[in-house]
Amino acid sequence: MASRGPEYKRTEGRRAGGRRIMAFVADILGSALWMFFAILHLRSALESDYPCSSYALFGFYGLVAMLMLVRRPARHVASMPTQLIGWLSAALPMAGLRASAGGQGAPAFLLQGVGAVGLILAVLSLGKSFGIAPADRGLCTGGMYRFVRHPLYASELIFNLGYVWGNPSWRNAIVVLLMLGSQIVRIHYEERILEGYSAYAGRVRWRLVPGLW
Repeated sequence: MASRGPEYKRTEGRRAGGRRIMAFVADILGSALWMFFAILHLRSALESDYPCSSYALFGFYGLVAMLMLVRRPARHVASMPTQLIGWLSAALPMAGLRASAGGQGAPAFLLQGVGAVGLILAVLSLGKSFGIAPADRGLCTGGMYRFVRHPLYASELIFNLGYVWGNPSWRNAIVVLLMLGSQIVRIHYEERILEGYSAYAGRVRWRLVPGLW
């Protein structure tokens, strides 16, 4: 096989440089987006009678904004349609859930608080492996990932179920069901792309809910 010439190497170098620049710009924009949501939740906490879950979400989105800037480069990324599913899964609750006129009770806020704390612990466990769309930034097996394989998604589900409990409506229920469906697709592709995942799955049996799935 003939060796590839210098022109090919220069072309590949330019393409790699372009991909790095695009990834950097995407991380900056993503960080700004999550910081915007962090500020919204801080404002909500300051105005709420039950501020704990909003303060926890402020901390979560602030951590996400920081990790978007310091996370590892992806070794492998999913296809563009799969990446869009990952972003859809993350954006659906923020864009679709709506508060009810009657407000929320303390039990619903408690469930949301549990979910929000779980989100923070899960993202701290991920550290520089954090990502929105399916990609391989290094397999995380410590922290909350010792108990279930997708604690971030499990915590998000707990939080959103608490939100629907406190704000019951067909709209909110449909949004959470769509989010769950997109999460299942997201999980499927993440498990396929992560190097060493089969051995990890052999040690940690459950994906989201111990004893169920």
